[in-house]
Amino acid sequence: MTDFQTVSWIFLATALSSQECGANVAAISELADGINHAVPTQKELQVSLKWLLIKGLIRKDQSKYSLTDQGNELIQQAEKRSNILLKLWEILEADLKTIDEKTLPNNI
Repeated sequence: MTDFQTVSWIFLATALSSQECGANVAAISELADGINHAVPTQKELQVSLKWLLIKGLIRKDQSKYSLTDQGNELIQQAEKRSNILLKLWEILEADLKTIDEKTLPNNI
C-alpha cells in the first residue's frame, strides 16, 4: 500500500469507529481490519494517527480519537460522491493527498 492509502484507511476506520463516541486504537484497528481484511501494524497506526492529528482532521481526548469538524466535512464530502466503502476509501486517499503531500512521512 502507498502511504496515502494507509493514512486514508486509518482515517476511514477512525471515522467509522468513532461515530457514537471516541474510539481507542484497538477499535480503530479492528474496524480497519474489517475494511481491508488486514490488521494495521503499530507503525501504520501511529504514523497515520499522528499525521491526521497534525492536519487537524482528528482529535485525541485521553486515549480516544474522533473526527474534528474539518475531518467530518472531509468524510461528508466523500460520502456525497459514493456510499460504497472501497470507493469511499479511494476518494479519501485522493482528498488527503491534496491536503499536504509533502509532510507525510515516507515508508509507513
